Amino acid sequence: MRAQEFVKEGMGFHAATFDKEKNQWDMTLDSGDRYEKDFYNRRDWPYDKDPKDNPEYKPQWDIHLSNHNAREVMAELGYPTDLEDQSPFPIDEFIAKSTQWLQKAIGKPSPEEPTTVDRSGGGATMYSGGKPEGYYNRVIKMMNQMARDGKKHGATHVYMA
Repeated sequence: MRAQEFVKEGMGFHAATFDKEKNQWDMTLDSGDRYEKDFYNRRDWPYDKDPKDNPEYKPQWDIHLSNHNAREVMAELGYPTDLEDQSPFPIDEFIAKSTQWLQKAIGKPSPEEPTTVDRSGGGATMYSGGKPEGYYNRVIKMMNQMARDGKKHGATHVYMA
């Protein structure tokens, strides 16, 4: 899989405002690219060479989860899981829900979920990688902080896409 294709395999968390002129949601926070431009412009990258980091990259604004994990995290917060069919959620509501979840979870890391293997149906073997202890705590805290940063930059809503 190429680096450009990876983003299609999951969902990113975004803070946004609605642009009435363009009739679309515009992200208010841009993490930038993780690596320098030459990495993304090449079709093949040498196996013996590491790409150069982009010094302007902001990892705290680059939250990307698998489709399954995105649905589970949003369900944990009480949101619908059909994220493709949902309108963006009001940012103040998201900050309130995620803050409340985090306050209730102080000193209580989310439990570890073990790796599972499903060989049913005689077809492909499906693996679920599980989750380490405290996974939900870490992800929800990152999303909460990003929503707060987004609000400071004028965002009115958040969404997963």
